[in-house]
Amino acid sequence: MIAQEQITVSGRVVTLRPYTERRMKQLVEIQQEIQDYIQKHPDMTLDDIDRSKVATWWKRKAEILWQSDKPLELDFFKSEDFESSLLKKSEDFFLNSRIYL
Repeated sequence: MIAQEQITVSGRVVTLRPYTERRMKQLVEIQQEIQDYIQKHPDMTLDDIDRSKVATWWKRKAEILWQSDKPLELDFFKSEDFESSLLKKSEDFFLNSRIYL
């Protein structure tokens, strides 16, 4: 049996979910929504986007990529202490896991 990858994000232990085509489609949908938003607001920087909107995108991605003993509430992602770089690393790990024949 292969051990599941676990990481600690902002003090919470999460387990990385394995790659599936369904999860990939869900991530692509969120990324498309983000791209559409950026295209509709070309003058905005990341700092200009409402923190709640960004936190919602992060939460949705985390729900696909991570499993946690307790639900990760929106406030977890809104926090200035949220380690968003670990979400990015998790997404990269997930995408790298995709290539398998």
